[in-house]
Amino acid sequence: MINRLMSLVLVLLANIAIVYSQEAAPSARFSHRGIKFSLASGNFEMTSERQLNEGEGGMLSLGYGFTDRFTLWGTLVGSEHESNSLNSVVTNFGGVEINLQHKFNPNSRWQPYGKVGAGLYGLEEDNSNITLIGGGINLAIGLDFFFAKHFGVGAELMVKKLDYFSEHVETETGEVITEIYPDLNGDTAGFMLTFTIQ
Repeated sequence: MINRLMSLVLVLLANIAIVYSQEAAPSARFSHRGIKFSLASGNFEMTSERQLNEGEGGMLSLGYGFTDRFTLWGTLVGSEHESNSLNSVVTNFGGVEINLQHKFNPNSRWQPYGKVGAGLYGLEEDNSNITLIGGGINLAIGLDFFFAKHFGVGAELMVKKLDYFSEHVETETGEVITEIYPDLNGDTAGFMLTFTIQ
């Protein structure tokens, strides 16, 4: 019994060592570790409760790859939406996020990935002194095609599950913050075309 247990532990340790050595070895074909930059452009669709049309937007991301598979990204995101009511007011959506990306096949030119993260977001109509502030989680899947060691293009589909929890009003005497209860649904989905330097 002890011999079987020791054999099992040795096999497990050998497998861990093999995986670690593969992960620690530098990739000959692509550069995955270190500082990265990504620029994206595409469309965002808001939840129907916000009564906003689909809008155009973009993302600017700075990341750090700490293994061949895992990268931590800091992202600025923004989009503009017209109201689907008669007044056609433009509403601006923006946020800042932290996302963890996992690449499923880092040694191929085609690199599918998944992301999970959290963010803080704001929604404001043009010429308005009222801003809704909220937070939530971000889930995304994507595919990059690296045509060179450091350069790639791709596409990303994301869903942001978020709620607006406070209303900020700018007045002549300062900013007035009011808690929103219950929270307002601010869910949004986006499709982005991306350009990455790593």
